Order: sequence, then C-alpha cells, then structure tokens
Amino acid sequence: MDTRVILFYGEDTFYIKSKIKQTIKQHAFDDFNTTTYDLDEVLLNEAINDAMTIPFMSDKKMVICQNAFFLGKEKQKKALDHQTGQLLEYLKNPTESTLLVITAPIATLDTKNSIVKALKDYTVVECKLKTSKDLVSWARRQVGNLSMHIDDDALKEFIKRVDHSTEFAYLEMKKLLMYAHDTDRIDLAMIEKVITKNIEDNVYEITNALLEKNTQKALNVYHDLVLYSEDPLRILNIIIHKYREILHVKTLIEQGKTQQEVQDYYRVSSGRAYYMLQNAKAVNMNSVKEHLRHLERLDYHIKTGRVDKKTGLELFILSI
Repeated sequence: MDTRVILFYGEDTFYIKSKIKQTIKQHAFDDFNTTTYDLDEVLLNEAINDAMTIPFMSDKKMVICQNAFFLGKEKQKKALDHQTGQLLEYLKNPTESTLLVITAPIATLDTKNSIVKALKDYTVVECKLKTSKDLVSWARRQVGNLSMHIDDDALKEFIKRVDHSTEFAYLEMKKLLMYAHDTDRIDLAMIEKVITKNIEDNVYEITNALLEKNTQKALNVYHDLVLYSEDPLRILNIIIHKYREILHVKTLIEQGKTQQEVQDYYRVSSGRAYYMLQNAKAVNMNSVKEHLRHLERLDYHIKTGRVDKKTGLELFILSI
C-alpha cells in the first residue's frame, strides 16, 4: 500500500487528530515542514500546490487537508467550490518528498467519487465513533493498566457522563487516574466528585421533559446542574438553542430532508442526527413555539435585571 497519501475519515474527530499526531511523531516532522489547510476556508488547489513543492531544509514534509467533505455524498451548506482535478492528477504520481494527509469527518465515503476511487491505492483509515461497549472495554483497560479496579456502578456512571465524546472520555479518564493515583479502587462517589457532567446532554433532558410536560424531571435535572455550579443563564441559552434547533429540524423534515442530510447540515454524528429527527417528529410545533416565546421573553427580562436568573428559570419550569 502506497503511504505517500493517507486518508483518515469517520465521525470520531478526536481519533483523527490522534492519528495525525502519531504520524507527525513517527516521521519526526518539524513545524516548518508541517502545514495544515482547512478546506472549509481554503481552496484545495492551494494545498496541492504546496504538496508539490520541495520541503524547507528537510528531506520530507507533511501537508494536511482538513474537512474534505467533498469525499462524501452530501453537499455541504456554504461549502467552497473545490476543483478536484488537480488532486486527481496528483494522486497519479504523488511527490516523493511530501506526505499528503486528507481528513474527512464523515460517516461514509462516496464510492462513486473519482477521488475516493483513486485513494484506494493509498492508506485509508476509518475512524468510527466509539460505542458505549467500546468505551467500557477501553475504560477497564486504562484502569487495569495501573493495577486499579473500578466498581461496576462507578464505570456505568463514568460512561454515562462521557459517552457523548471520545475526546471528553480521554480527558476525564486522565483526570480520574491522576486523582485516584494513591488508591487501588475507584468507586461511584469518586466518579460523582471528579467526572464532569455534560451540560448539553442534561439540558437536552430538560428540554424533552418540558415538551413531555414532565415538570418534576425537568426540575430535578435543573437543580442538579445548579448544584454543580452551572450558570442558570447559560442553561437558559442552551435550552433556547435546543428549541430553535427542534423547530429548524421539523422544518427540514417537512421539506423532505433525510437523516443523512440533517447529519451533514449540522455536522453531527449519525446517532445524534437520528435522535434530532425523532425528537422533532414527536413534539407539537405549537408547543415548541409557545415555549420558545416564553423563554426568549425570560432571557430578555433576566438580562435587563427584571428577573433573577435562578428563580426565573425555575418558575418557568414550574409553569409548564
């Protein structure tokens, strides 16, 4: 397999970043000979022109093309008009002194795309999102490597708090192991004390509970967040964002958009897109609009000092 060009694709962007770091370290590329092009902002041809030039005072260099969404089936909103002809020609005879790395944070490649077909002659690495099961096995290994044991209920809570992000799981595990370095057992109390709760997931719970008119559940999650010193105004702003997102997704559904199109539009994982669609389908549009009007009014009253932020949001939840 030709290693002059590497493609990393998949929804696990943290894993992609890690693989790039490993590649840089493996080849000992320095900063002068490692250049990154974000294809959301820079035309592809600029990166390929760089790849074709000789390295600066070195035998080899690395050119990284990030966000190659054009390798997927769906077109991106506000995407640059990349002319891929030069890349296709480059792949016929890559520069010996350049390692070209392309990243595409998409679930699947467009197998009919001429670039994708050409890349099959090179190194292609799929970076799938980790499932909860994968994270459980990974977490047990991390703890076991230091001759520690983690209780089942502690592990379950750890996964619950970090399941939304591989990067977050990595950082929180690093923090947990540092905290527990002088013990051989990690229990639930330690997880609750050390591992950060994900505010977006919790606010998502509040939003769903409000739309289901489950006041008690919404109130309990809100109180938990406040207990963890989350700013009520930040919580309110995220709730408003979630409501606007629901309205927009509902509009996309009415326009006949597919799950893949919603996923590509918001640049989220397939699992996240699935739940966004299911959530939007299940709610009443009038209820969402009514709640949103009240929330936006509350946001204005809090910011103008007419209502206390903690009490104001709590009273809103109680009024549902």
